[in-house]
Order: sequence, then structure tokens, then C-alpha cells
Amino acid sequence: MTKLTTKNIYLNTGLASLIAFILLIIMNYSWPQTDYSLNDVILGNIELSEIDKGNFIKSIGINYALDTIFIFSWIGSWIGLFLHFKSLNVKLIGICFALSFLGALLDITENSISFGLLVGNNKSAESILFIHSIIRDISFWLPMLASFILTMIIQKQKGIAILFLKVVGIIGVLFAILGMYIQYFSAIPYYWFGIWFLASTIFLFSNYKKGIN
Repeated sequence: MTKLTTKNIYLNTGLASLIAFILLIIMNYSWPQTDYSLNDVILGNIELSEIDKGNFIKSIGINYALDTIFIFSWIGSWIGLFLHFKSLNVKLIGICFALSFLGALLDITENSISFGLLVGNNKSAESILFIHSIIRDISFWLPMLASFILTMIIQKQKGIAILFLKVVGIIGVLFAILGMYIQYFSAIPYYWFGIWFLASTIFLFSNYKKGIN
């Protein structure tokens, strides 16, 4: 690749990572703030008027549309990381990318299942939601595992950007895993995604800046 092409890759994938970070913040506030959960509505545990349910479905639909854009940004960010570390001959980088990519696909699958149940009237909703919960957990585990492996195997380098990436990918992942199974820390996995994409943004842009100088 030419120097210009490499610079453009860092710029474009850095922007993708930044978009992913911003969308996570937006989605945190765009999710319906109600006393009941999405599963409550799907399972019929809450009685809603047609207007209220219609508004709820609309809000969830907007959030899932944003999440779809986020998923493409997620993949774009990881393409930047993959190309950077592949150029340094980092072993297992292909596996790390594949794990994260599969996690992104499962995220889309998870959204499709829950939205289909929300707008439909499936009598097997409870059993489908159980499968959905497994897919959701795996969609978290895969990118976390990818980030952990990547930051464990990359060569020792100087710089705040790479240090931040390693801290989020190692220590951050450990706390995020705790949050998946301990209610008190349940928000950490969601925050971890945001911090990871922030770290990736800083890392990719720092390499873009190096290419300019």
C-alpha cells in the first residue's frame, strides 16, 4: 500500500470508530425510559394501549436503526485495527478480527429476533427469548475475547494511545465480564464498548497523525 492509501485507511477507520463511540452515547439516551422492559412488552407482562405500544415500537425501531449503523462502524473500526497489526505481522490478528466480526453479526441477529417478537404475536416468545439471551451473551463475549487476545499479543510499544488500548482490552474486559453476571456491575459491559471504541479512535488517529508527519 502507498503512504497515501495507508493514511486514508487510518483516517476512514478512525472516523468509523469515532462514529461507533458517538452512536453508543446517543443510543444510551434514545432507548425508551420506561418502568417496564422490552421483554415485558414481548411477553405481555404489561398492558399497553395501541398508541403507547405503537410509540414504544417506534422508539425501539429508531434505536435498532442506530444500532445497525453502529454495527457497520464497529466493523470499520476493526478493519483499521486488523490492517495495522497485520502489517506488523501480529499473529492471531485474523482470528481477533473474525471473532469481533461474528459478534457484530450476532448483534444484528439479536436485534432482528427481539424486534420481530415485538411487532408480532409469537406464542413461543418465551423460549425464543431464551435463545435470544444466549445470542446476546455471545455477541458480547466474542468482541471482548477478540480485544483481550489482541491486546495480550501485540508487541510492546510506547505511547499513550497503545497503552490506553491495552488497558481497556485487558483490565476493562475483565470488569465487563463481571458485569455480565453480577447485577451490581451490569452497566459495565455497555460502557466498556464505548471506552473500547474511544481507545480505538485515539489509536487509529494517532497513527494517521504519524503518517502526516
